[in-house]
Amino acid sequence: MRARTLTLLTCTAAIAATTAQVPTLLKDINPTGNSNVSALTCFGDVVYFQATDGVNGTELWKTDGTEAGTVMVKDINPGTGSSFPKDFMEVNGFIYFTTNDVANGVRLWRTDGTESGTQLVMVHTDVPGLLEWMTFAALGDRIFFRGYDAVAGRELWSTDGTVAGTQLFMDIQPGTANSGFQNPMVLGGNLFFSASDGTNGAEPWISDGTLAGTHMIADVAIGTASSSPAEFAAAGGLVYFRGATGATGIELWATDGTEAGTGLVKDFYIGVNDGLPSNFAEHNGLLYCRAYDFTGNYIWQSDGTLAGTVALPMPAYEYDQAANLISYNGWLYFTAVGDFNRQLWRTDGTAPGTNEILFPGSDVISPFSGAAPMLSCNGDLYFRANYMTAVGQELYTLNVPTGSEEPHATNVQLYPNPATDEVWIDIGEASNGPATLIVRDLQGRNIAVPGPVTTNGVGRYLVHLDGIAPGTYIIDLQIGEKHLSRRIVKA
Repeated sequence: MRARTLTLLTCTAAIAATTAQVPTLLKDINPTGNSNVSALTCFGDVVYFQATDGVNGTELWKTDGTEAGTVMVKDINPGTGSSFPKDFMEVNGFIYFTTNDVANGVRLWRTDGTESGTQLVMVHTDVPGLLEWMTFAALGDRIFFRGYDAVAGRELWSTDGTVAGTQLFMDIQPGTANSGFQNPMVLGGNLFFSASDGTNGAEPWISDGTLAGTHMIADVAIGTASSSPAEFAAAGGLVYFRGATGATGIELWATDGTEAGTGLVKDFYIGVNDGLPSNFAEHNGLLYCRAYDFTGNYIWQSDGTLAGTVALPMPAYEYDQAANLISYNGWLYFTAVGDFNRQLWRTDGTAPGTNEILFPGSDVISPFSGAAPMLSCNGDLYFRANYMTAVGQELYTLNVPTGSEEPHATNVQLYPNPATDEVWIDIGEASNGPATLIVRDLQGRNIAVPGPVTTNGVGRYLVHLDGIAPGTYIIDLQIGEKHLSRRIVKA
């Protein structure tokens, strides 16, 4: 990264590009220090997470996106002790999660969002022979985890939330040896994970929740060597992961769930060097990640092909060490280091459209030095930051505006809203340029690319919503360099 000198002009330009969207402190959860918010997870219009208010330890919290609606659900480990809730999963209408404290170890809980409705489900000692459990993920009406007993070692178990319904699911590596089940991710009714059957090393596996449908996808690192797949993430119908072979080092791989459909996407750092792809995120149907080549580290986008895996252009005001990538409101957000301090950034995939998002009056040099994964939920972007010394590290949001916050967008109207099969977007100025449109849910996931988008040549665009289920969505309209986002209700 080239050295830069910050001038007044540079600072002014950076702020001018992003003043329409300013981080908002959601709540000063811990008035006496840092709240340490983490494990942010979205369920409908509620976000669950762990945090401390300085009086109680790190406990179960939730928010509806308002200060009043940001509350501790339950002090699970009473007093100053912490329960560290995480692994939030939705099963049969309840939110299940795990806690882990010195006195009790890992325990399974569930909540309906109320203190009285937050109940201990069970501990591993309730199950005869089960000596430990960890690494949880929900598939359908069951929770899968790595359990350990004296007969099978550390293997794949499952539970329906009852002692009677908790058992060994598959002894992947027969006998007392461990399969090393880890890194589970659920997509489209399948569980993707890493495991070893003893003949092959740690490789990508898949399960549809049945024994017959549970198998190794491909032997990426041939023989007993391990590719050690990690960071499973879905985009564009593929599941991406980082995997290692002796010939390539740690690089980007993808699978469609079959052996034939599994392969190396790109060897970023050619040869046995490690490209170390990380911070995977789906955005506009593509995978985005940070990876290293011989010139440095960049944000890359990939459609699953070598030709379609390219680095995003670096802006004139360069950044380094991008992390916590997430798709939100039609942009890719991330944290990165610029001039030796870590801030919030966003990009539209172009160099001019890549900027820092600054907090006016911040007195902290590097407000994201303790950053954690961010979350897009119900039209808000949630993240933790330390912008003000007096406030400490707390929970902030960015909101989808009712007007436009994108450059060049003024006087935009959308009607009717709610809409049925079509909606007009009037951008307030003459334009007959080509338009592309994507509809997202309130978690930022692509729902559809409706079509066609037609224009009357004077700035009015007709959008067809056929085939989209009723609900609330975000419409992203791209017209040349203009990018508009609006909330729409499909009746």
